Amino acid sequence: MLNMFRRKDDPKEYNHLYALPGITAMAGLLAATAAGVPNIHQCGYLLSSLCCIAGIAGLSDQSTARLGSAMGITGIAGGITTAFA
Repeated sequence: MLNMFRRKDDPKEYNHLYALPGITAMAGLLAATAAGVPNIHQCGYLLSSLCCIAGIAGLSDQSTARLGSAMGITGIAGGITTAFA
């Protein structure tokens, strides 16, 4: 839906790079779970909930909507990963 407002002369965006910190955090969570780090699940849930809250805050303004969408997706993916870990 956000691409509906894109103009032909808008600069190229690199929104796919927002996935790198999320993938790194989820890989770290899985590695810490495999290593047996105590209470790592609470840290994963905290990180996921903060990303979801930041996503909701980012969606409140049109200039930060793309970042808010990426943060929300990262938060949900992190929560699912933590639940499965």
